[in-house]
Amino acid sequence: MLKDFVSNATLLIASFSIMGVLFKDKPLHFFSPLSTKLYWGLTFGVLGNILMSFSIQVSPTIIADLRHLAIVIAAAFGGYIPALIAAFLIAIGRLILFGFSQASLLPSIGALLIGILCGGISKISIHRTLKAFIMNLIGLFIISIIFIMRIDDFQILKNVLTLHYLISLLGGLIAYHFFVFVVDSNEAQSQLKQSLIKIKETEERFRLIAEYSSDMITMHNEKTEYIYISPAVEEIIHFEYPELLGKRMEYFIHSDDIEHTHEMFAKALRDGVAECTYRYLSKTGEYVWIESTLKSVHFEEDGSKRVIIVSRNITERKLTEQKLQEANELLNRLSYMDGLTGISNRRYFDEILEKEWSESLLSHSPISLIMFDIDYFKKYNDTYGHLTGDFCLQSIAQAIKDLIPDSSGYTFCRYGGEEFALILPAAKTVEGINTAHMIQKTVKSLKIPHISSEISEYVTLSIGLATMVPSSSSKPQDLIKEADTELYLSKIKGRNTISIKQ
Repeated sequence: MLKDFVSNATLLIASFSIMGVLFKDKPLHFFSPLSTKLYWGLTFGVLGNILMSFSIQVSPTIIADLRHLAIVIAAAFGGYIPALIAAFLIAIGRLILFGFSQASLLPSIGALLIGILCGGISKISIHRTLKAFIMNLIGLFIISIIFIMRIDDFQILKNVLTLHYLISLLGGLIAYHFFVFVVDSNEAQSQLKQSLIKIKETEERFRLIAEYSSDMITMHNEKTEYIYISPAVEEIIHFEYPELLGKRMEYFIHSDDIEHTHEMFAKALRDGVAECTYRYLSKTGEYVWIESTLKSVHFEEDGSKRVIIVSRNITERKLTEQKLQEANELLNRLSYMDGLTGISNRRYFDEILEKEWSESLLSHSPISLIMFDIDYFKKYNDTYGHLTGDFCLQSIAQAIKDLIPDSSGYTFCRYGGEEFALILPAAKTVEGINTAHMIQKTVKSLKIPHISSEISEYVTLSIGLATMVPSSSSKPQDLIKEADTELYLSKIKGRNTISIKQ
């Protein structure tokens, strides 16, 4: 009898494996669709009838088996519906397989009662394992009542109940956990299948995006080596896929941009995202401007990281920006340039004097200003004409501009009309005097005829010089006023002279 009970339990467990394979895409749980619960209920009902076919013949009218476990498992995992379906099929099967009689009717009623009670217990909010154990005990209790009613021999009754309880509890525990394994395996396979489908869909989307995108999409390992390149590479940098695969990015990046791109690559690995603009050597031998967005991806399988870079050619935009910048710089220069003489204008003079004044105030250093104009310039214009007068201004401006070295830090400007100004930052009075004499000497060396001058046959200058150490109570206008006063004194003293604020 023990051997028969063990065989019945083995058949039960083996059947679960087959059921798991048949319904691997229809896992059984409380929230399964109604159709799934119907399938499982029918299957558990068939299983119960199979177990009855291999039952143990206790007496000519009494059999023992583990059919109730099919109802218990159905209720524990699927709830009320599969439990009732299985119970109903088992009850019908008991009548069909063994004939309609009082001996068959009582077990059939017992099967239905087990299905009803197990279905009710399935709704209780306790752990599923505990519910299955309680259902098994209830099933055994109902079966025990039937055996007590049908078996008169106490010794046989004791042996049957003992073995039945032992095999049912032990077999039920094994069967329950095995079915948990089957359900979990099916769910895991289902999730894996869904994951594979999603991965495939993702790969397909990525492939479509990569192949049809006008942007170049590349993937790099942590050494910046190319491990994937989209077809747009041919259009953007004119290379073909195999020519870049396995090579490092820096081999193709302009030397001035390598450090910046390395920083952005490291930032992407560290922070997850970065942006970068750089020059890239195309296959044609010319550098093209590339704008890239970098994003790192972590691979949990081996702990490595990859960087996906989406790049586009912005050479035309960059050239346009450069031309615009050059145009703005030109306009800026022109806005500070005197149109006639080509030197700085009054606007530039005001800004530079303000700047140099502030710096001298901080450093407590002196600042000198030379202001000069051409003697009898109105008569020069009246005698030679305005065109010749303009040429005179241009000649003097160019000669003095050439006199002043770029390293001096001096600023030479046309102050207005025939008047000029020279700002000498950090220059004491003696440096201003030397510079004034050099300017006077340079203009005399030009020997520009001036027959209308009352003091010389050539063009001469009247010069005023002032030096100040800025203070919180003084302003740049104070320096201009003093230099202009000295220029006025030079004119009063007979022109062609240098006056200095003492």
